Parts: sequence; structure tokens; C-alpha cells
Amino acid sequence: MHRLTLALCLTLPLAAQAQSISDCDWVGNPANIAEPWEVNSRTFANGAIRVALLDTGGEPVCCSAHLLILAPSGGQDAPVYRQCLVASAQPGSGFYSMDVPGISASYDPAKGLLLSVPLTHWHQGVETGAPPIAERMEIRINQATGAVVIE
Repeated sequence: MHRLTLALCLTLPLAAQAQSISDCDWVGNPANIAEPWEVNSRTFANGAIRVALLDTGGEPVCCSAHLLILAPSGGQDAPVYRQCLVASAQPGSGFYSMDVPGISASYDPAKGLLLSVPLTHWHQGVETGAPPIAERMEIRINQATGAVVIE
């Protein structure tokens, strides 16, 4: 493992972190969509919303899994286009792993689609065989407004 990667991983707290949503950048590059696409990609809302597992090539080793989110921009005055977003543990750093087939969804007409994404966080004990920290990330997608937020 590279020293810089190890140093980055060792600075992460043992507890789960606050997640972030950001516009697509190099992480959201289609080359980072994990294969096989049919397993690591899902659609919701009759195909209007697509999510996919992104893997940044194992870098950093501790946290290279991110979630690509393609969703309508929303809003009456907004141009109609599909926005490209990335959900990460924090900007520039992903999760240890993510279970795209395990994503569950629910819908509230007043709030929009809620995705519950199973994921894990790295901690130092993983290096000696301890399991990563498991949790669920809740992402609300409101097609009417275009808002995509972590809950």
C-alpha cells in the first residue's frame, strides 16, 4: 500500500462519517462504473433516475466506492436535462464498499424518492480481519425540484 494512501486511510475516524453529494467530476467518469453494469446499476422512477457503483480503481485503497446518481434537473424554469451527481463519504473520498443490488427505495409524493444504500466504512481493524463499519446512506431525490440530498 502506498504511504500516502495509508496515511489518508489512517486519518479517517473509526465511526461512520457524514456523507456528501457533489457534481460529477473525475470520480463520476463513466470509466469508473464498476463491472458488470447490469449488477452495479439500478433504475428508479420508471427509468428517470439511475444509480451506479463507481470504483476509482482502488484509490484510495480504503475508500474507492462512490455512487453515481443521474436524475432529472427538476424545477419549472430549469432546462430539462439529467444532472450528474456523486455520493461519497466526503468530497474526494468514497466508502470501503457499497451494495447497489441491496438498495431499497420508497416514495413520498410530498418529498420524492428515498434510496437507502447499504455501505461500509474502512477502519484500521479491517487490516487485521475485523469487518468494516456497516450502515445505510439515505438519499432523497425530488424530481419536481431537482433536489438530491443526504438525509
